[in-house]
Amino acid sequence: MSNPEDSQPGASPPSGQPSDTQPHPRPPVPPALPPAVQAGGSVGGDVVSGDVHRVTSAGRDVVGRDVVTTTTTTNVGFSAAAVQRLIIIVGVLVFATAACFFSGGVFVGGAALAALNRPVSSDDPAAAAQFAEALHTVQSLPTGRPFSFTFTEQQISAYFRQVVAPASGVTDGKVRMLADGRLVLGGRAQDLGGLPFAAIFAWQDTPGVPLRLTSAAVQVLRLGRSHFGWVAVPTALLQPVAARVNQLFGNVRLTNVAAAPNQDAWTVIGISQ
Repeated sequence: MSNPEDSQPGASPPSGQPSDTQPHPRPPVPPALPPAVQAGGSVGGDVVSGDVHRVTSAGRDVVGRDVVTTTTTTNVGFSAAAVQRLIIIVGVLVFATAACFFSGGVFVGGAALAALNRPVSSDDPAAAAQFAEALHTVQSLPTGRPFSFTFTEQQISAYFRQVVAPASGVTDGKVRMLADGRLVLGGRAQDLGGLPFAAIFAWQDTPGVPLRLTSAAVQVLRLGRSHFGWVAVPTALLQPVAARVNQLFGNVRLTNVAAAPNQDAWTVIGISQ
């Protein structure tokens, strides 16, 4: 005897029960992935003057449904330790520069620098010729003959500028006499880059080398007639000039150098060699 609830071949399934032959629904279509985004930017400037140079980039790559973002950040600036080292270095440089500027006045002397500013006509050909004649007389003496001659500051300065300086690579040459018996030579030396120089010479009792270069300085910063900006340099830098000056007197030995009564001339006493 058959059960009325049993399904008969060809019969429709009972109401409320799904049929085995009913089609399966399709899964929902995922939304389209957003396109890859590339972003970049730059800010330009000068770090030294206070601006900042920064480059920032961001990228996004789609892998499946994941998003990968990359960001690069550049930090610009000085650390506290770097700033402290910079301050120390600048302080040392300022101190060393000031010491060099004042050292020229210490080694050469303010009186010598002031003497170079004293106006003297060094372009007078007659004054240069008078000094040249006196030198020729001394150099022509026989060996062992004592001599004495007097020259003015203008004569020796004119002779140095017009005769000695051009052959020594010196322009604007000048010579001044100091009250203590020394000579100070000045001008612009090509070997020193054309910088103004001051060279102090002292008389000595050495045959063939009557003048000894004792100190030298160059002016690296010009402030009118101020003594500021003079830097002491090794005397070796001006030895070529010193050699030319000693050649003026030839092979003589000086025994005494004294200022003339009018204080504008010197009397040189010596013996020819």
